[in-house]
Amino acid sequence: MKTKIVEKPKYQVTSPLKRFNQKYTVLSRTSWDPPFQKLKRQYQETRNKRIQKESLLENYAFRDASWYVANTLGTFAGFMHGNDGLYSWKSLEIPEENIDSELKFRRVKVRNPALMSKKIKNAGRFYGADLVGIVRLNEFWVYSRSYNRLTGKNDPIRLSKRYKFAIVMAIEMDYKKIAASDIEASTATGLGYSKMAFVSSLLAQFIRNSGYQAIPCGNDTTLSIPLAIDAGLGELGRNGLLITRQFGPRVRLCKVLTDLPLKPDKPIDFGLQEFCEKCKKCLENCPVHAISKEKTANAITMSSNSGILKWPVNGEMCFRFWCETGIDCNICIKVCPFNKKR
Repeated sequence: MKTKIVEKPKYQVTSPLKRFNQKYTVLSRTSWDPPFQKLKRQYQETRNKRIQKESLLENYAFRDASWYVANTLGTFAGFMHGNDGLYSWKSLEIPEENIDSELKFRRVKVRNPALMSKKIKNAGRFYGADLVGIVRLNEFWVYSRSYNRLTGKNDPIRLSKRYKFAIVMAIEMDYKKIAASDIEASTATGLGYSKMAFVSSLLAQFIRNSGYQAIPCGNDTTLSIPLAIDAGLGELGRNGLLITRQFGPRVRLCKVLTDLPLKPDKPIDFGLQEFCEKCKKCLENCPVHAISKEKTANAITMSSNSGILKWPVNGEMCFRFWCETGIDCNICIKVCPFNKKR
């Protein structure tokens, strides 16, 4: 299949879009929704039982270390809330503690947005991203409200109109570990999330040093997959994930919102919609049948959004399976034919 650059993304908008409240994502619900609070406790109990097995002790020690940056400086991969840790909207540098911070950078004049976009992409890849795309920020992909799982605050997100662009980056997850056991796949996932915080914060600081505003984001502040599709990194698969031509769904996404003048990329079409219509491997291999047979534009749970024609994934069923097994699931990533190492 050839990759074509297209004017509009392949997804179909069927009704006026509404911004989604982060409070209603599945992981946010574990801090306020009683059934999901119970599931969270089940997950932790099942995980603890698994760790008691001598054969898994070293594997869990290795696995949990890969999540360390994501779960601390990365505010639980941005699932906790935004504007904190490495995802802070302002620089964390303290001048009196850093001999380099006394230098006051002047704003870089951007005479050629296309050239600046090339420099930004090179910087993103240098810092550790595997794919980088640029898109004009669609306000509908910005959460209507953030949700802080520690405090329960559900504050409105009001981004300045000056944040016109989103730089979207994909981090590859290790092929061999994704293809191996669930704990090894979770290790690759954790490292991807930790890299997200590292890469996006460095790119954001580069932009700030150039005299412009920059907000690094993990899974906070904006929806990642729609932005990645709009930025030409891939298409939306039946499994509800971004499918890239290079790595399939074996990526994690982060982004930087900015007022730096840039040239947006365009979406791509490599025939994924037609392929997913026939393939059905993720559908057939999902142990809890969380992946849909037919497309719909309707929200199937409170944790899904309406208005886009797609194969919706039932995140509630998916999360219940996590809690039964005591670890996150990667089966729909593993079985995708585009997952293969290239």
